[in-house]
Amino acid sequence: MKQIFLLRHAKSDWSTMGQQDFDRGLASRGIKDISLISDYVKKNNFKLDEVLCSSANRTKETFDLCADGFDFDIKNAKYYDDLYYGNHESIIDLLVNVNQSANSVLVVGHNPTMHILLEQLTGLSIIKYPTSTLAQIILQKEWKDLLLNKCELKL
Repeated sequence: MKQIFLLRHAKSDWSTMGQQDFDRGLASRGIKDISLISDYVKKNNFKLDEVLCSSANRTKETFDLCADGFDFDIKNAKYYDDLYYGNHESIIDLLVNVNQSANSVLVVGHNPTMHILLEQLTGLSIIKYPTSTLAQIILQKEWKDLLLNKCELKL
């Protein structure tokens, strides 16, 4: 059994005029929200083997603030521009190529990509996927078989 955690970045800060979207950090509400997620994953003893994170500033900050909850060393995370500029297929390409020995992967990204990916993997129709939303998806097969079977939404 494999687990995929999909985490949409926390609420971002729009207060800095002229700042590029890629460079935006987190708003105070986002910092508060993601600390609750970190507490939740720590309480439930969720562990990670790999982290695939968008290279945008707000996703990096989001992961930095919840890494402790997952008991994951930040320096082992992998950052990808494709998770910012790409689409759900870019993430699927990354997931099917995850080391087969990994059992649990966190993807930290953006909407609408995360929303579409969740629907694609589970076959469910999801109305909203707000900031700081964490989904846990179960895959009964190997990473390379990701699209052959629908995954189960657990959280």
